[in-house]
Amino acid sequence: MKKYIVKGDLSGIQDFIFDIPSKGAAKELKRRSLYVAALAEKLEKEHAKFFEHDAFKVIYNGGGNLFYEIETSKNKTEITDFLLNSTTPYVKRAIYPCIRDREYSSSFQQAMQDVNRQMLREKQKRLLFLEPFKERNKEALPAFKNGQGINYHFPKKENQEIMDFDDISEKGIGDNKLAALKIDIDHLGQVFRNRSEKDYYILSKELAYFFDQTLLEILQRNWKNQIYVVFSGGDDCFLIGKWSAIIDLTAQIQNEFRLFNETLKEKVSSFQKELTFSAGINIFPPKYPMKQMADEVEAFLSQAKNNGRNRITILGYSLTWEEYEIVIAIKNQLSVLVEEKGESRALIQRIKSSNIGYEALQKRAKQGQIQLPKVWSLKYYLRNIKNENKEEVEKLFNTYSQSLIDAFMNKQESVNPMIFPIAARLTELLIKN
Repeated sequence: MKKYIVKGDLSGIQDFIFDIPSKGAAKELKRRSLYVAALAEKLEKEHAKFFEHDAFKVIYNGGGNLFYEIETSKNKTEITDFLLNSTTPYVKRAIYPCIRDREYSSSFQQAMQDVNRQMLREKQKRLLFLEPFKERNKEALPAFKNGQGINYHFPKKENQEIMDFDDISEKGIGDNKLAALKIDIDHLGQVFRNRSEKDYYILSKELAYFFDQTLLEILQRNWKNQIYVVFSGGDDCFLIGKWSAIIDLTAQIQNEFRLFNETLKEKVSSFQKELTFSAGINIFPPKYPMKQMADEVEAFLSQAKNNGRNRITILGYSLTWEEYEIVIAIKNQLSVLVEEKGESRALIQRIKSSNIGYEALQKRAKQGQIQLPKVWSLKYYLRNIKNENKEEVEKLFNTYSQSLIDAFMNKQESVNPMIFPIAARLTELLIKN
């Protein structure tokens, strides 16, 4: 009897799911995302059946990744041939399942590292075998059926069919726009590296639970009919919804994830470092091309990762999670000032447009032309503020003015000045319509 670690990986998921027309996108997106989820489950069942007389233990199955451990008397050639044949029917689709195995006798950690390296080499070859997903393949996808779980969470019409994105954009408050949110765990390889088999199993199980049950509970609690789950599981998620709902939901997911970290440290004694995730948000009109939208939100996510991770990119700017919370607070404050306290919308425009001058100054500074931001122009606007709001707005403008100067002078402890124009733009969208 020999032990093996087997890893399966579904590559090309995002291209496969989002390469569709905008018309009728809500139904087709869901059909494709559920097909991907079903494919991972199908492969697991096929492999479990092949090894039904052997010790077969699934370590992890989610987010397009499958790990399992087997102890078998089957020879290496028999195993390799089966693994290859199990993926052959799918190779010429846009999704490319890769399966690799590694024999081991003592070190689980080393076997995991080895099989991951094998998979990385294999994934570099995927473009050699793929051809575009063609319409002739479309009929091979199963018809959509209702089910349970996070990936069946989407806004429904009265007849229980999937609501169109046009209708979702009209839900809630603010401009009739949508937003896409993609979240991905930071340094996932490092998180699992050199873990015992027991800790690996607990970590993967807890992560899967967060992106399935915990996230589903959050959505059902507050945003039942405004958020469409494209996919969620394993270590990432992709959501589309009313833009204003996505903005607030993202902050709540981050807060819940902080609590999740505390639970994780209790369950895995060897894990004391904070687990973090990065995110990208893209705001777009409902008829925007799906593929372009997905590429843009992926680029925003990459930007957040490249700027230090544990961040979010929104409106093209990367923020820490603390800065993002401040953006939401300022957005809510500006909204109240305009809609409830009678301030002019020019207040929002003043903050939003001031960033244009700041960025121009930064660009000139890089060319050796030093000129401090003209913060007096912000305060000049205060003469138009209502007396009863003057103290509140003045405090806001003073903080913004000082942040512009501090950032320009590269002070380390300065407030990021970008939070103000970002908040102003979100408020502008919020009070529209």
